[in-house]
Amino acid sequence: MSTKTNKLKTKDLIVAGAFAALYVVVLFAVVTVMGFVPILYLIAPFVNSVILGCIYMMYVMKVPKTGAILILSVAVGLLTSTGGVWVSLIWCLALGIVAELIARAGNHKSKKSYILSYVVFACSSMSPFWMLAYAKPAFLQSCEAYYGADYAATLDKFTPSWIILVLIGIAMLGGLIGGLIGSKLLKKHFQKAGVV
Repeated sequence: MSTKTNKLKTKDLIVAGAFAALYVVVLFAVVTVMGFVPILYLIAPFVNSVILGCIYMMYVMKVPKTGAILILSVAVGLLTSTGGVWVSLIWCLALGIVAELIARAGNHKSKKSYILSYVVFACSSMSPFWMLAYAKPAFLQSCEAYYGADYAATLDKFTPSWIILVLIGIAMLGGLIGGLIGSKLLKKHFQKAGVV
């Protein structure tokens, strides 16, 4: 693919913005709905990764250019870092760069590369949970203010220090499932775009 055709154009940026908005809305909708029950809240990264797989795969098919995934990671990072979760932005940017490199390694023409890039990118769905690692008391205090003391106590009970590793793991598993589902549902579109 030539550099000229691989450059992001204004139309690509508009599509990127629309998909980023859709991605973030679905991400927050799932977390909000599942957030009412502590255990469900903790599996939100998995559920989100499965559901968002179709959006991601459609996005990379619509904008198969270097920089597109990074734009999405910036949008997710900025929105998940509101409320002081600054680590979310750094996390999302790092994931975006790695996912971008994986997609680029497949020359934006490999379905396997796109699925693998989503397995990495899907970890962005657990971004807000980084507070459990570095500011758990503040996180639980916030939960108590919204949902009550029982909710915060239950969440505290089920979030040992190593829970972040579990959340990353289930997000990646969800990413694999979501990527496979998305690629199956969009098989005809991928074939039309010359993605194999």
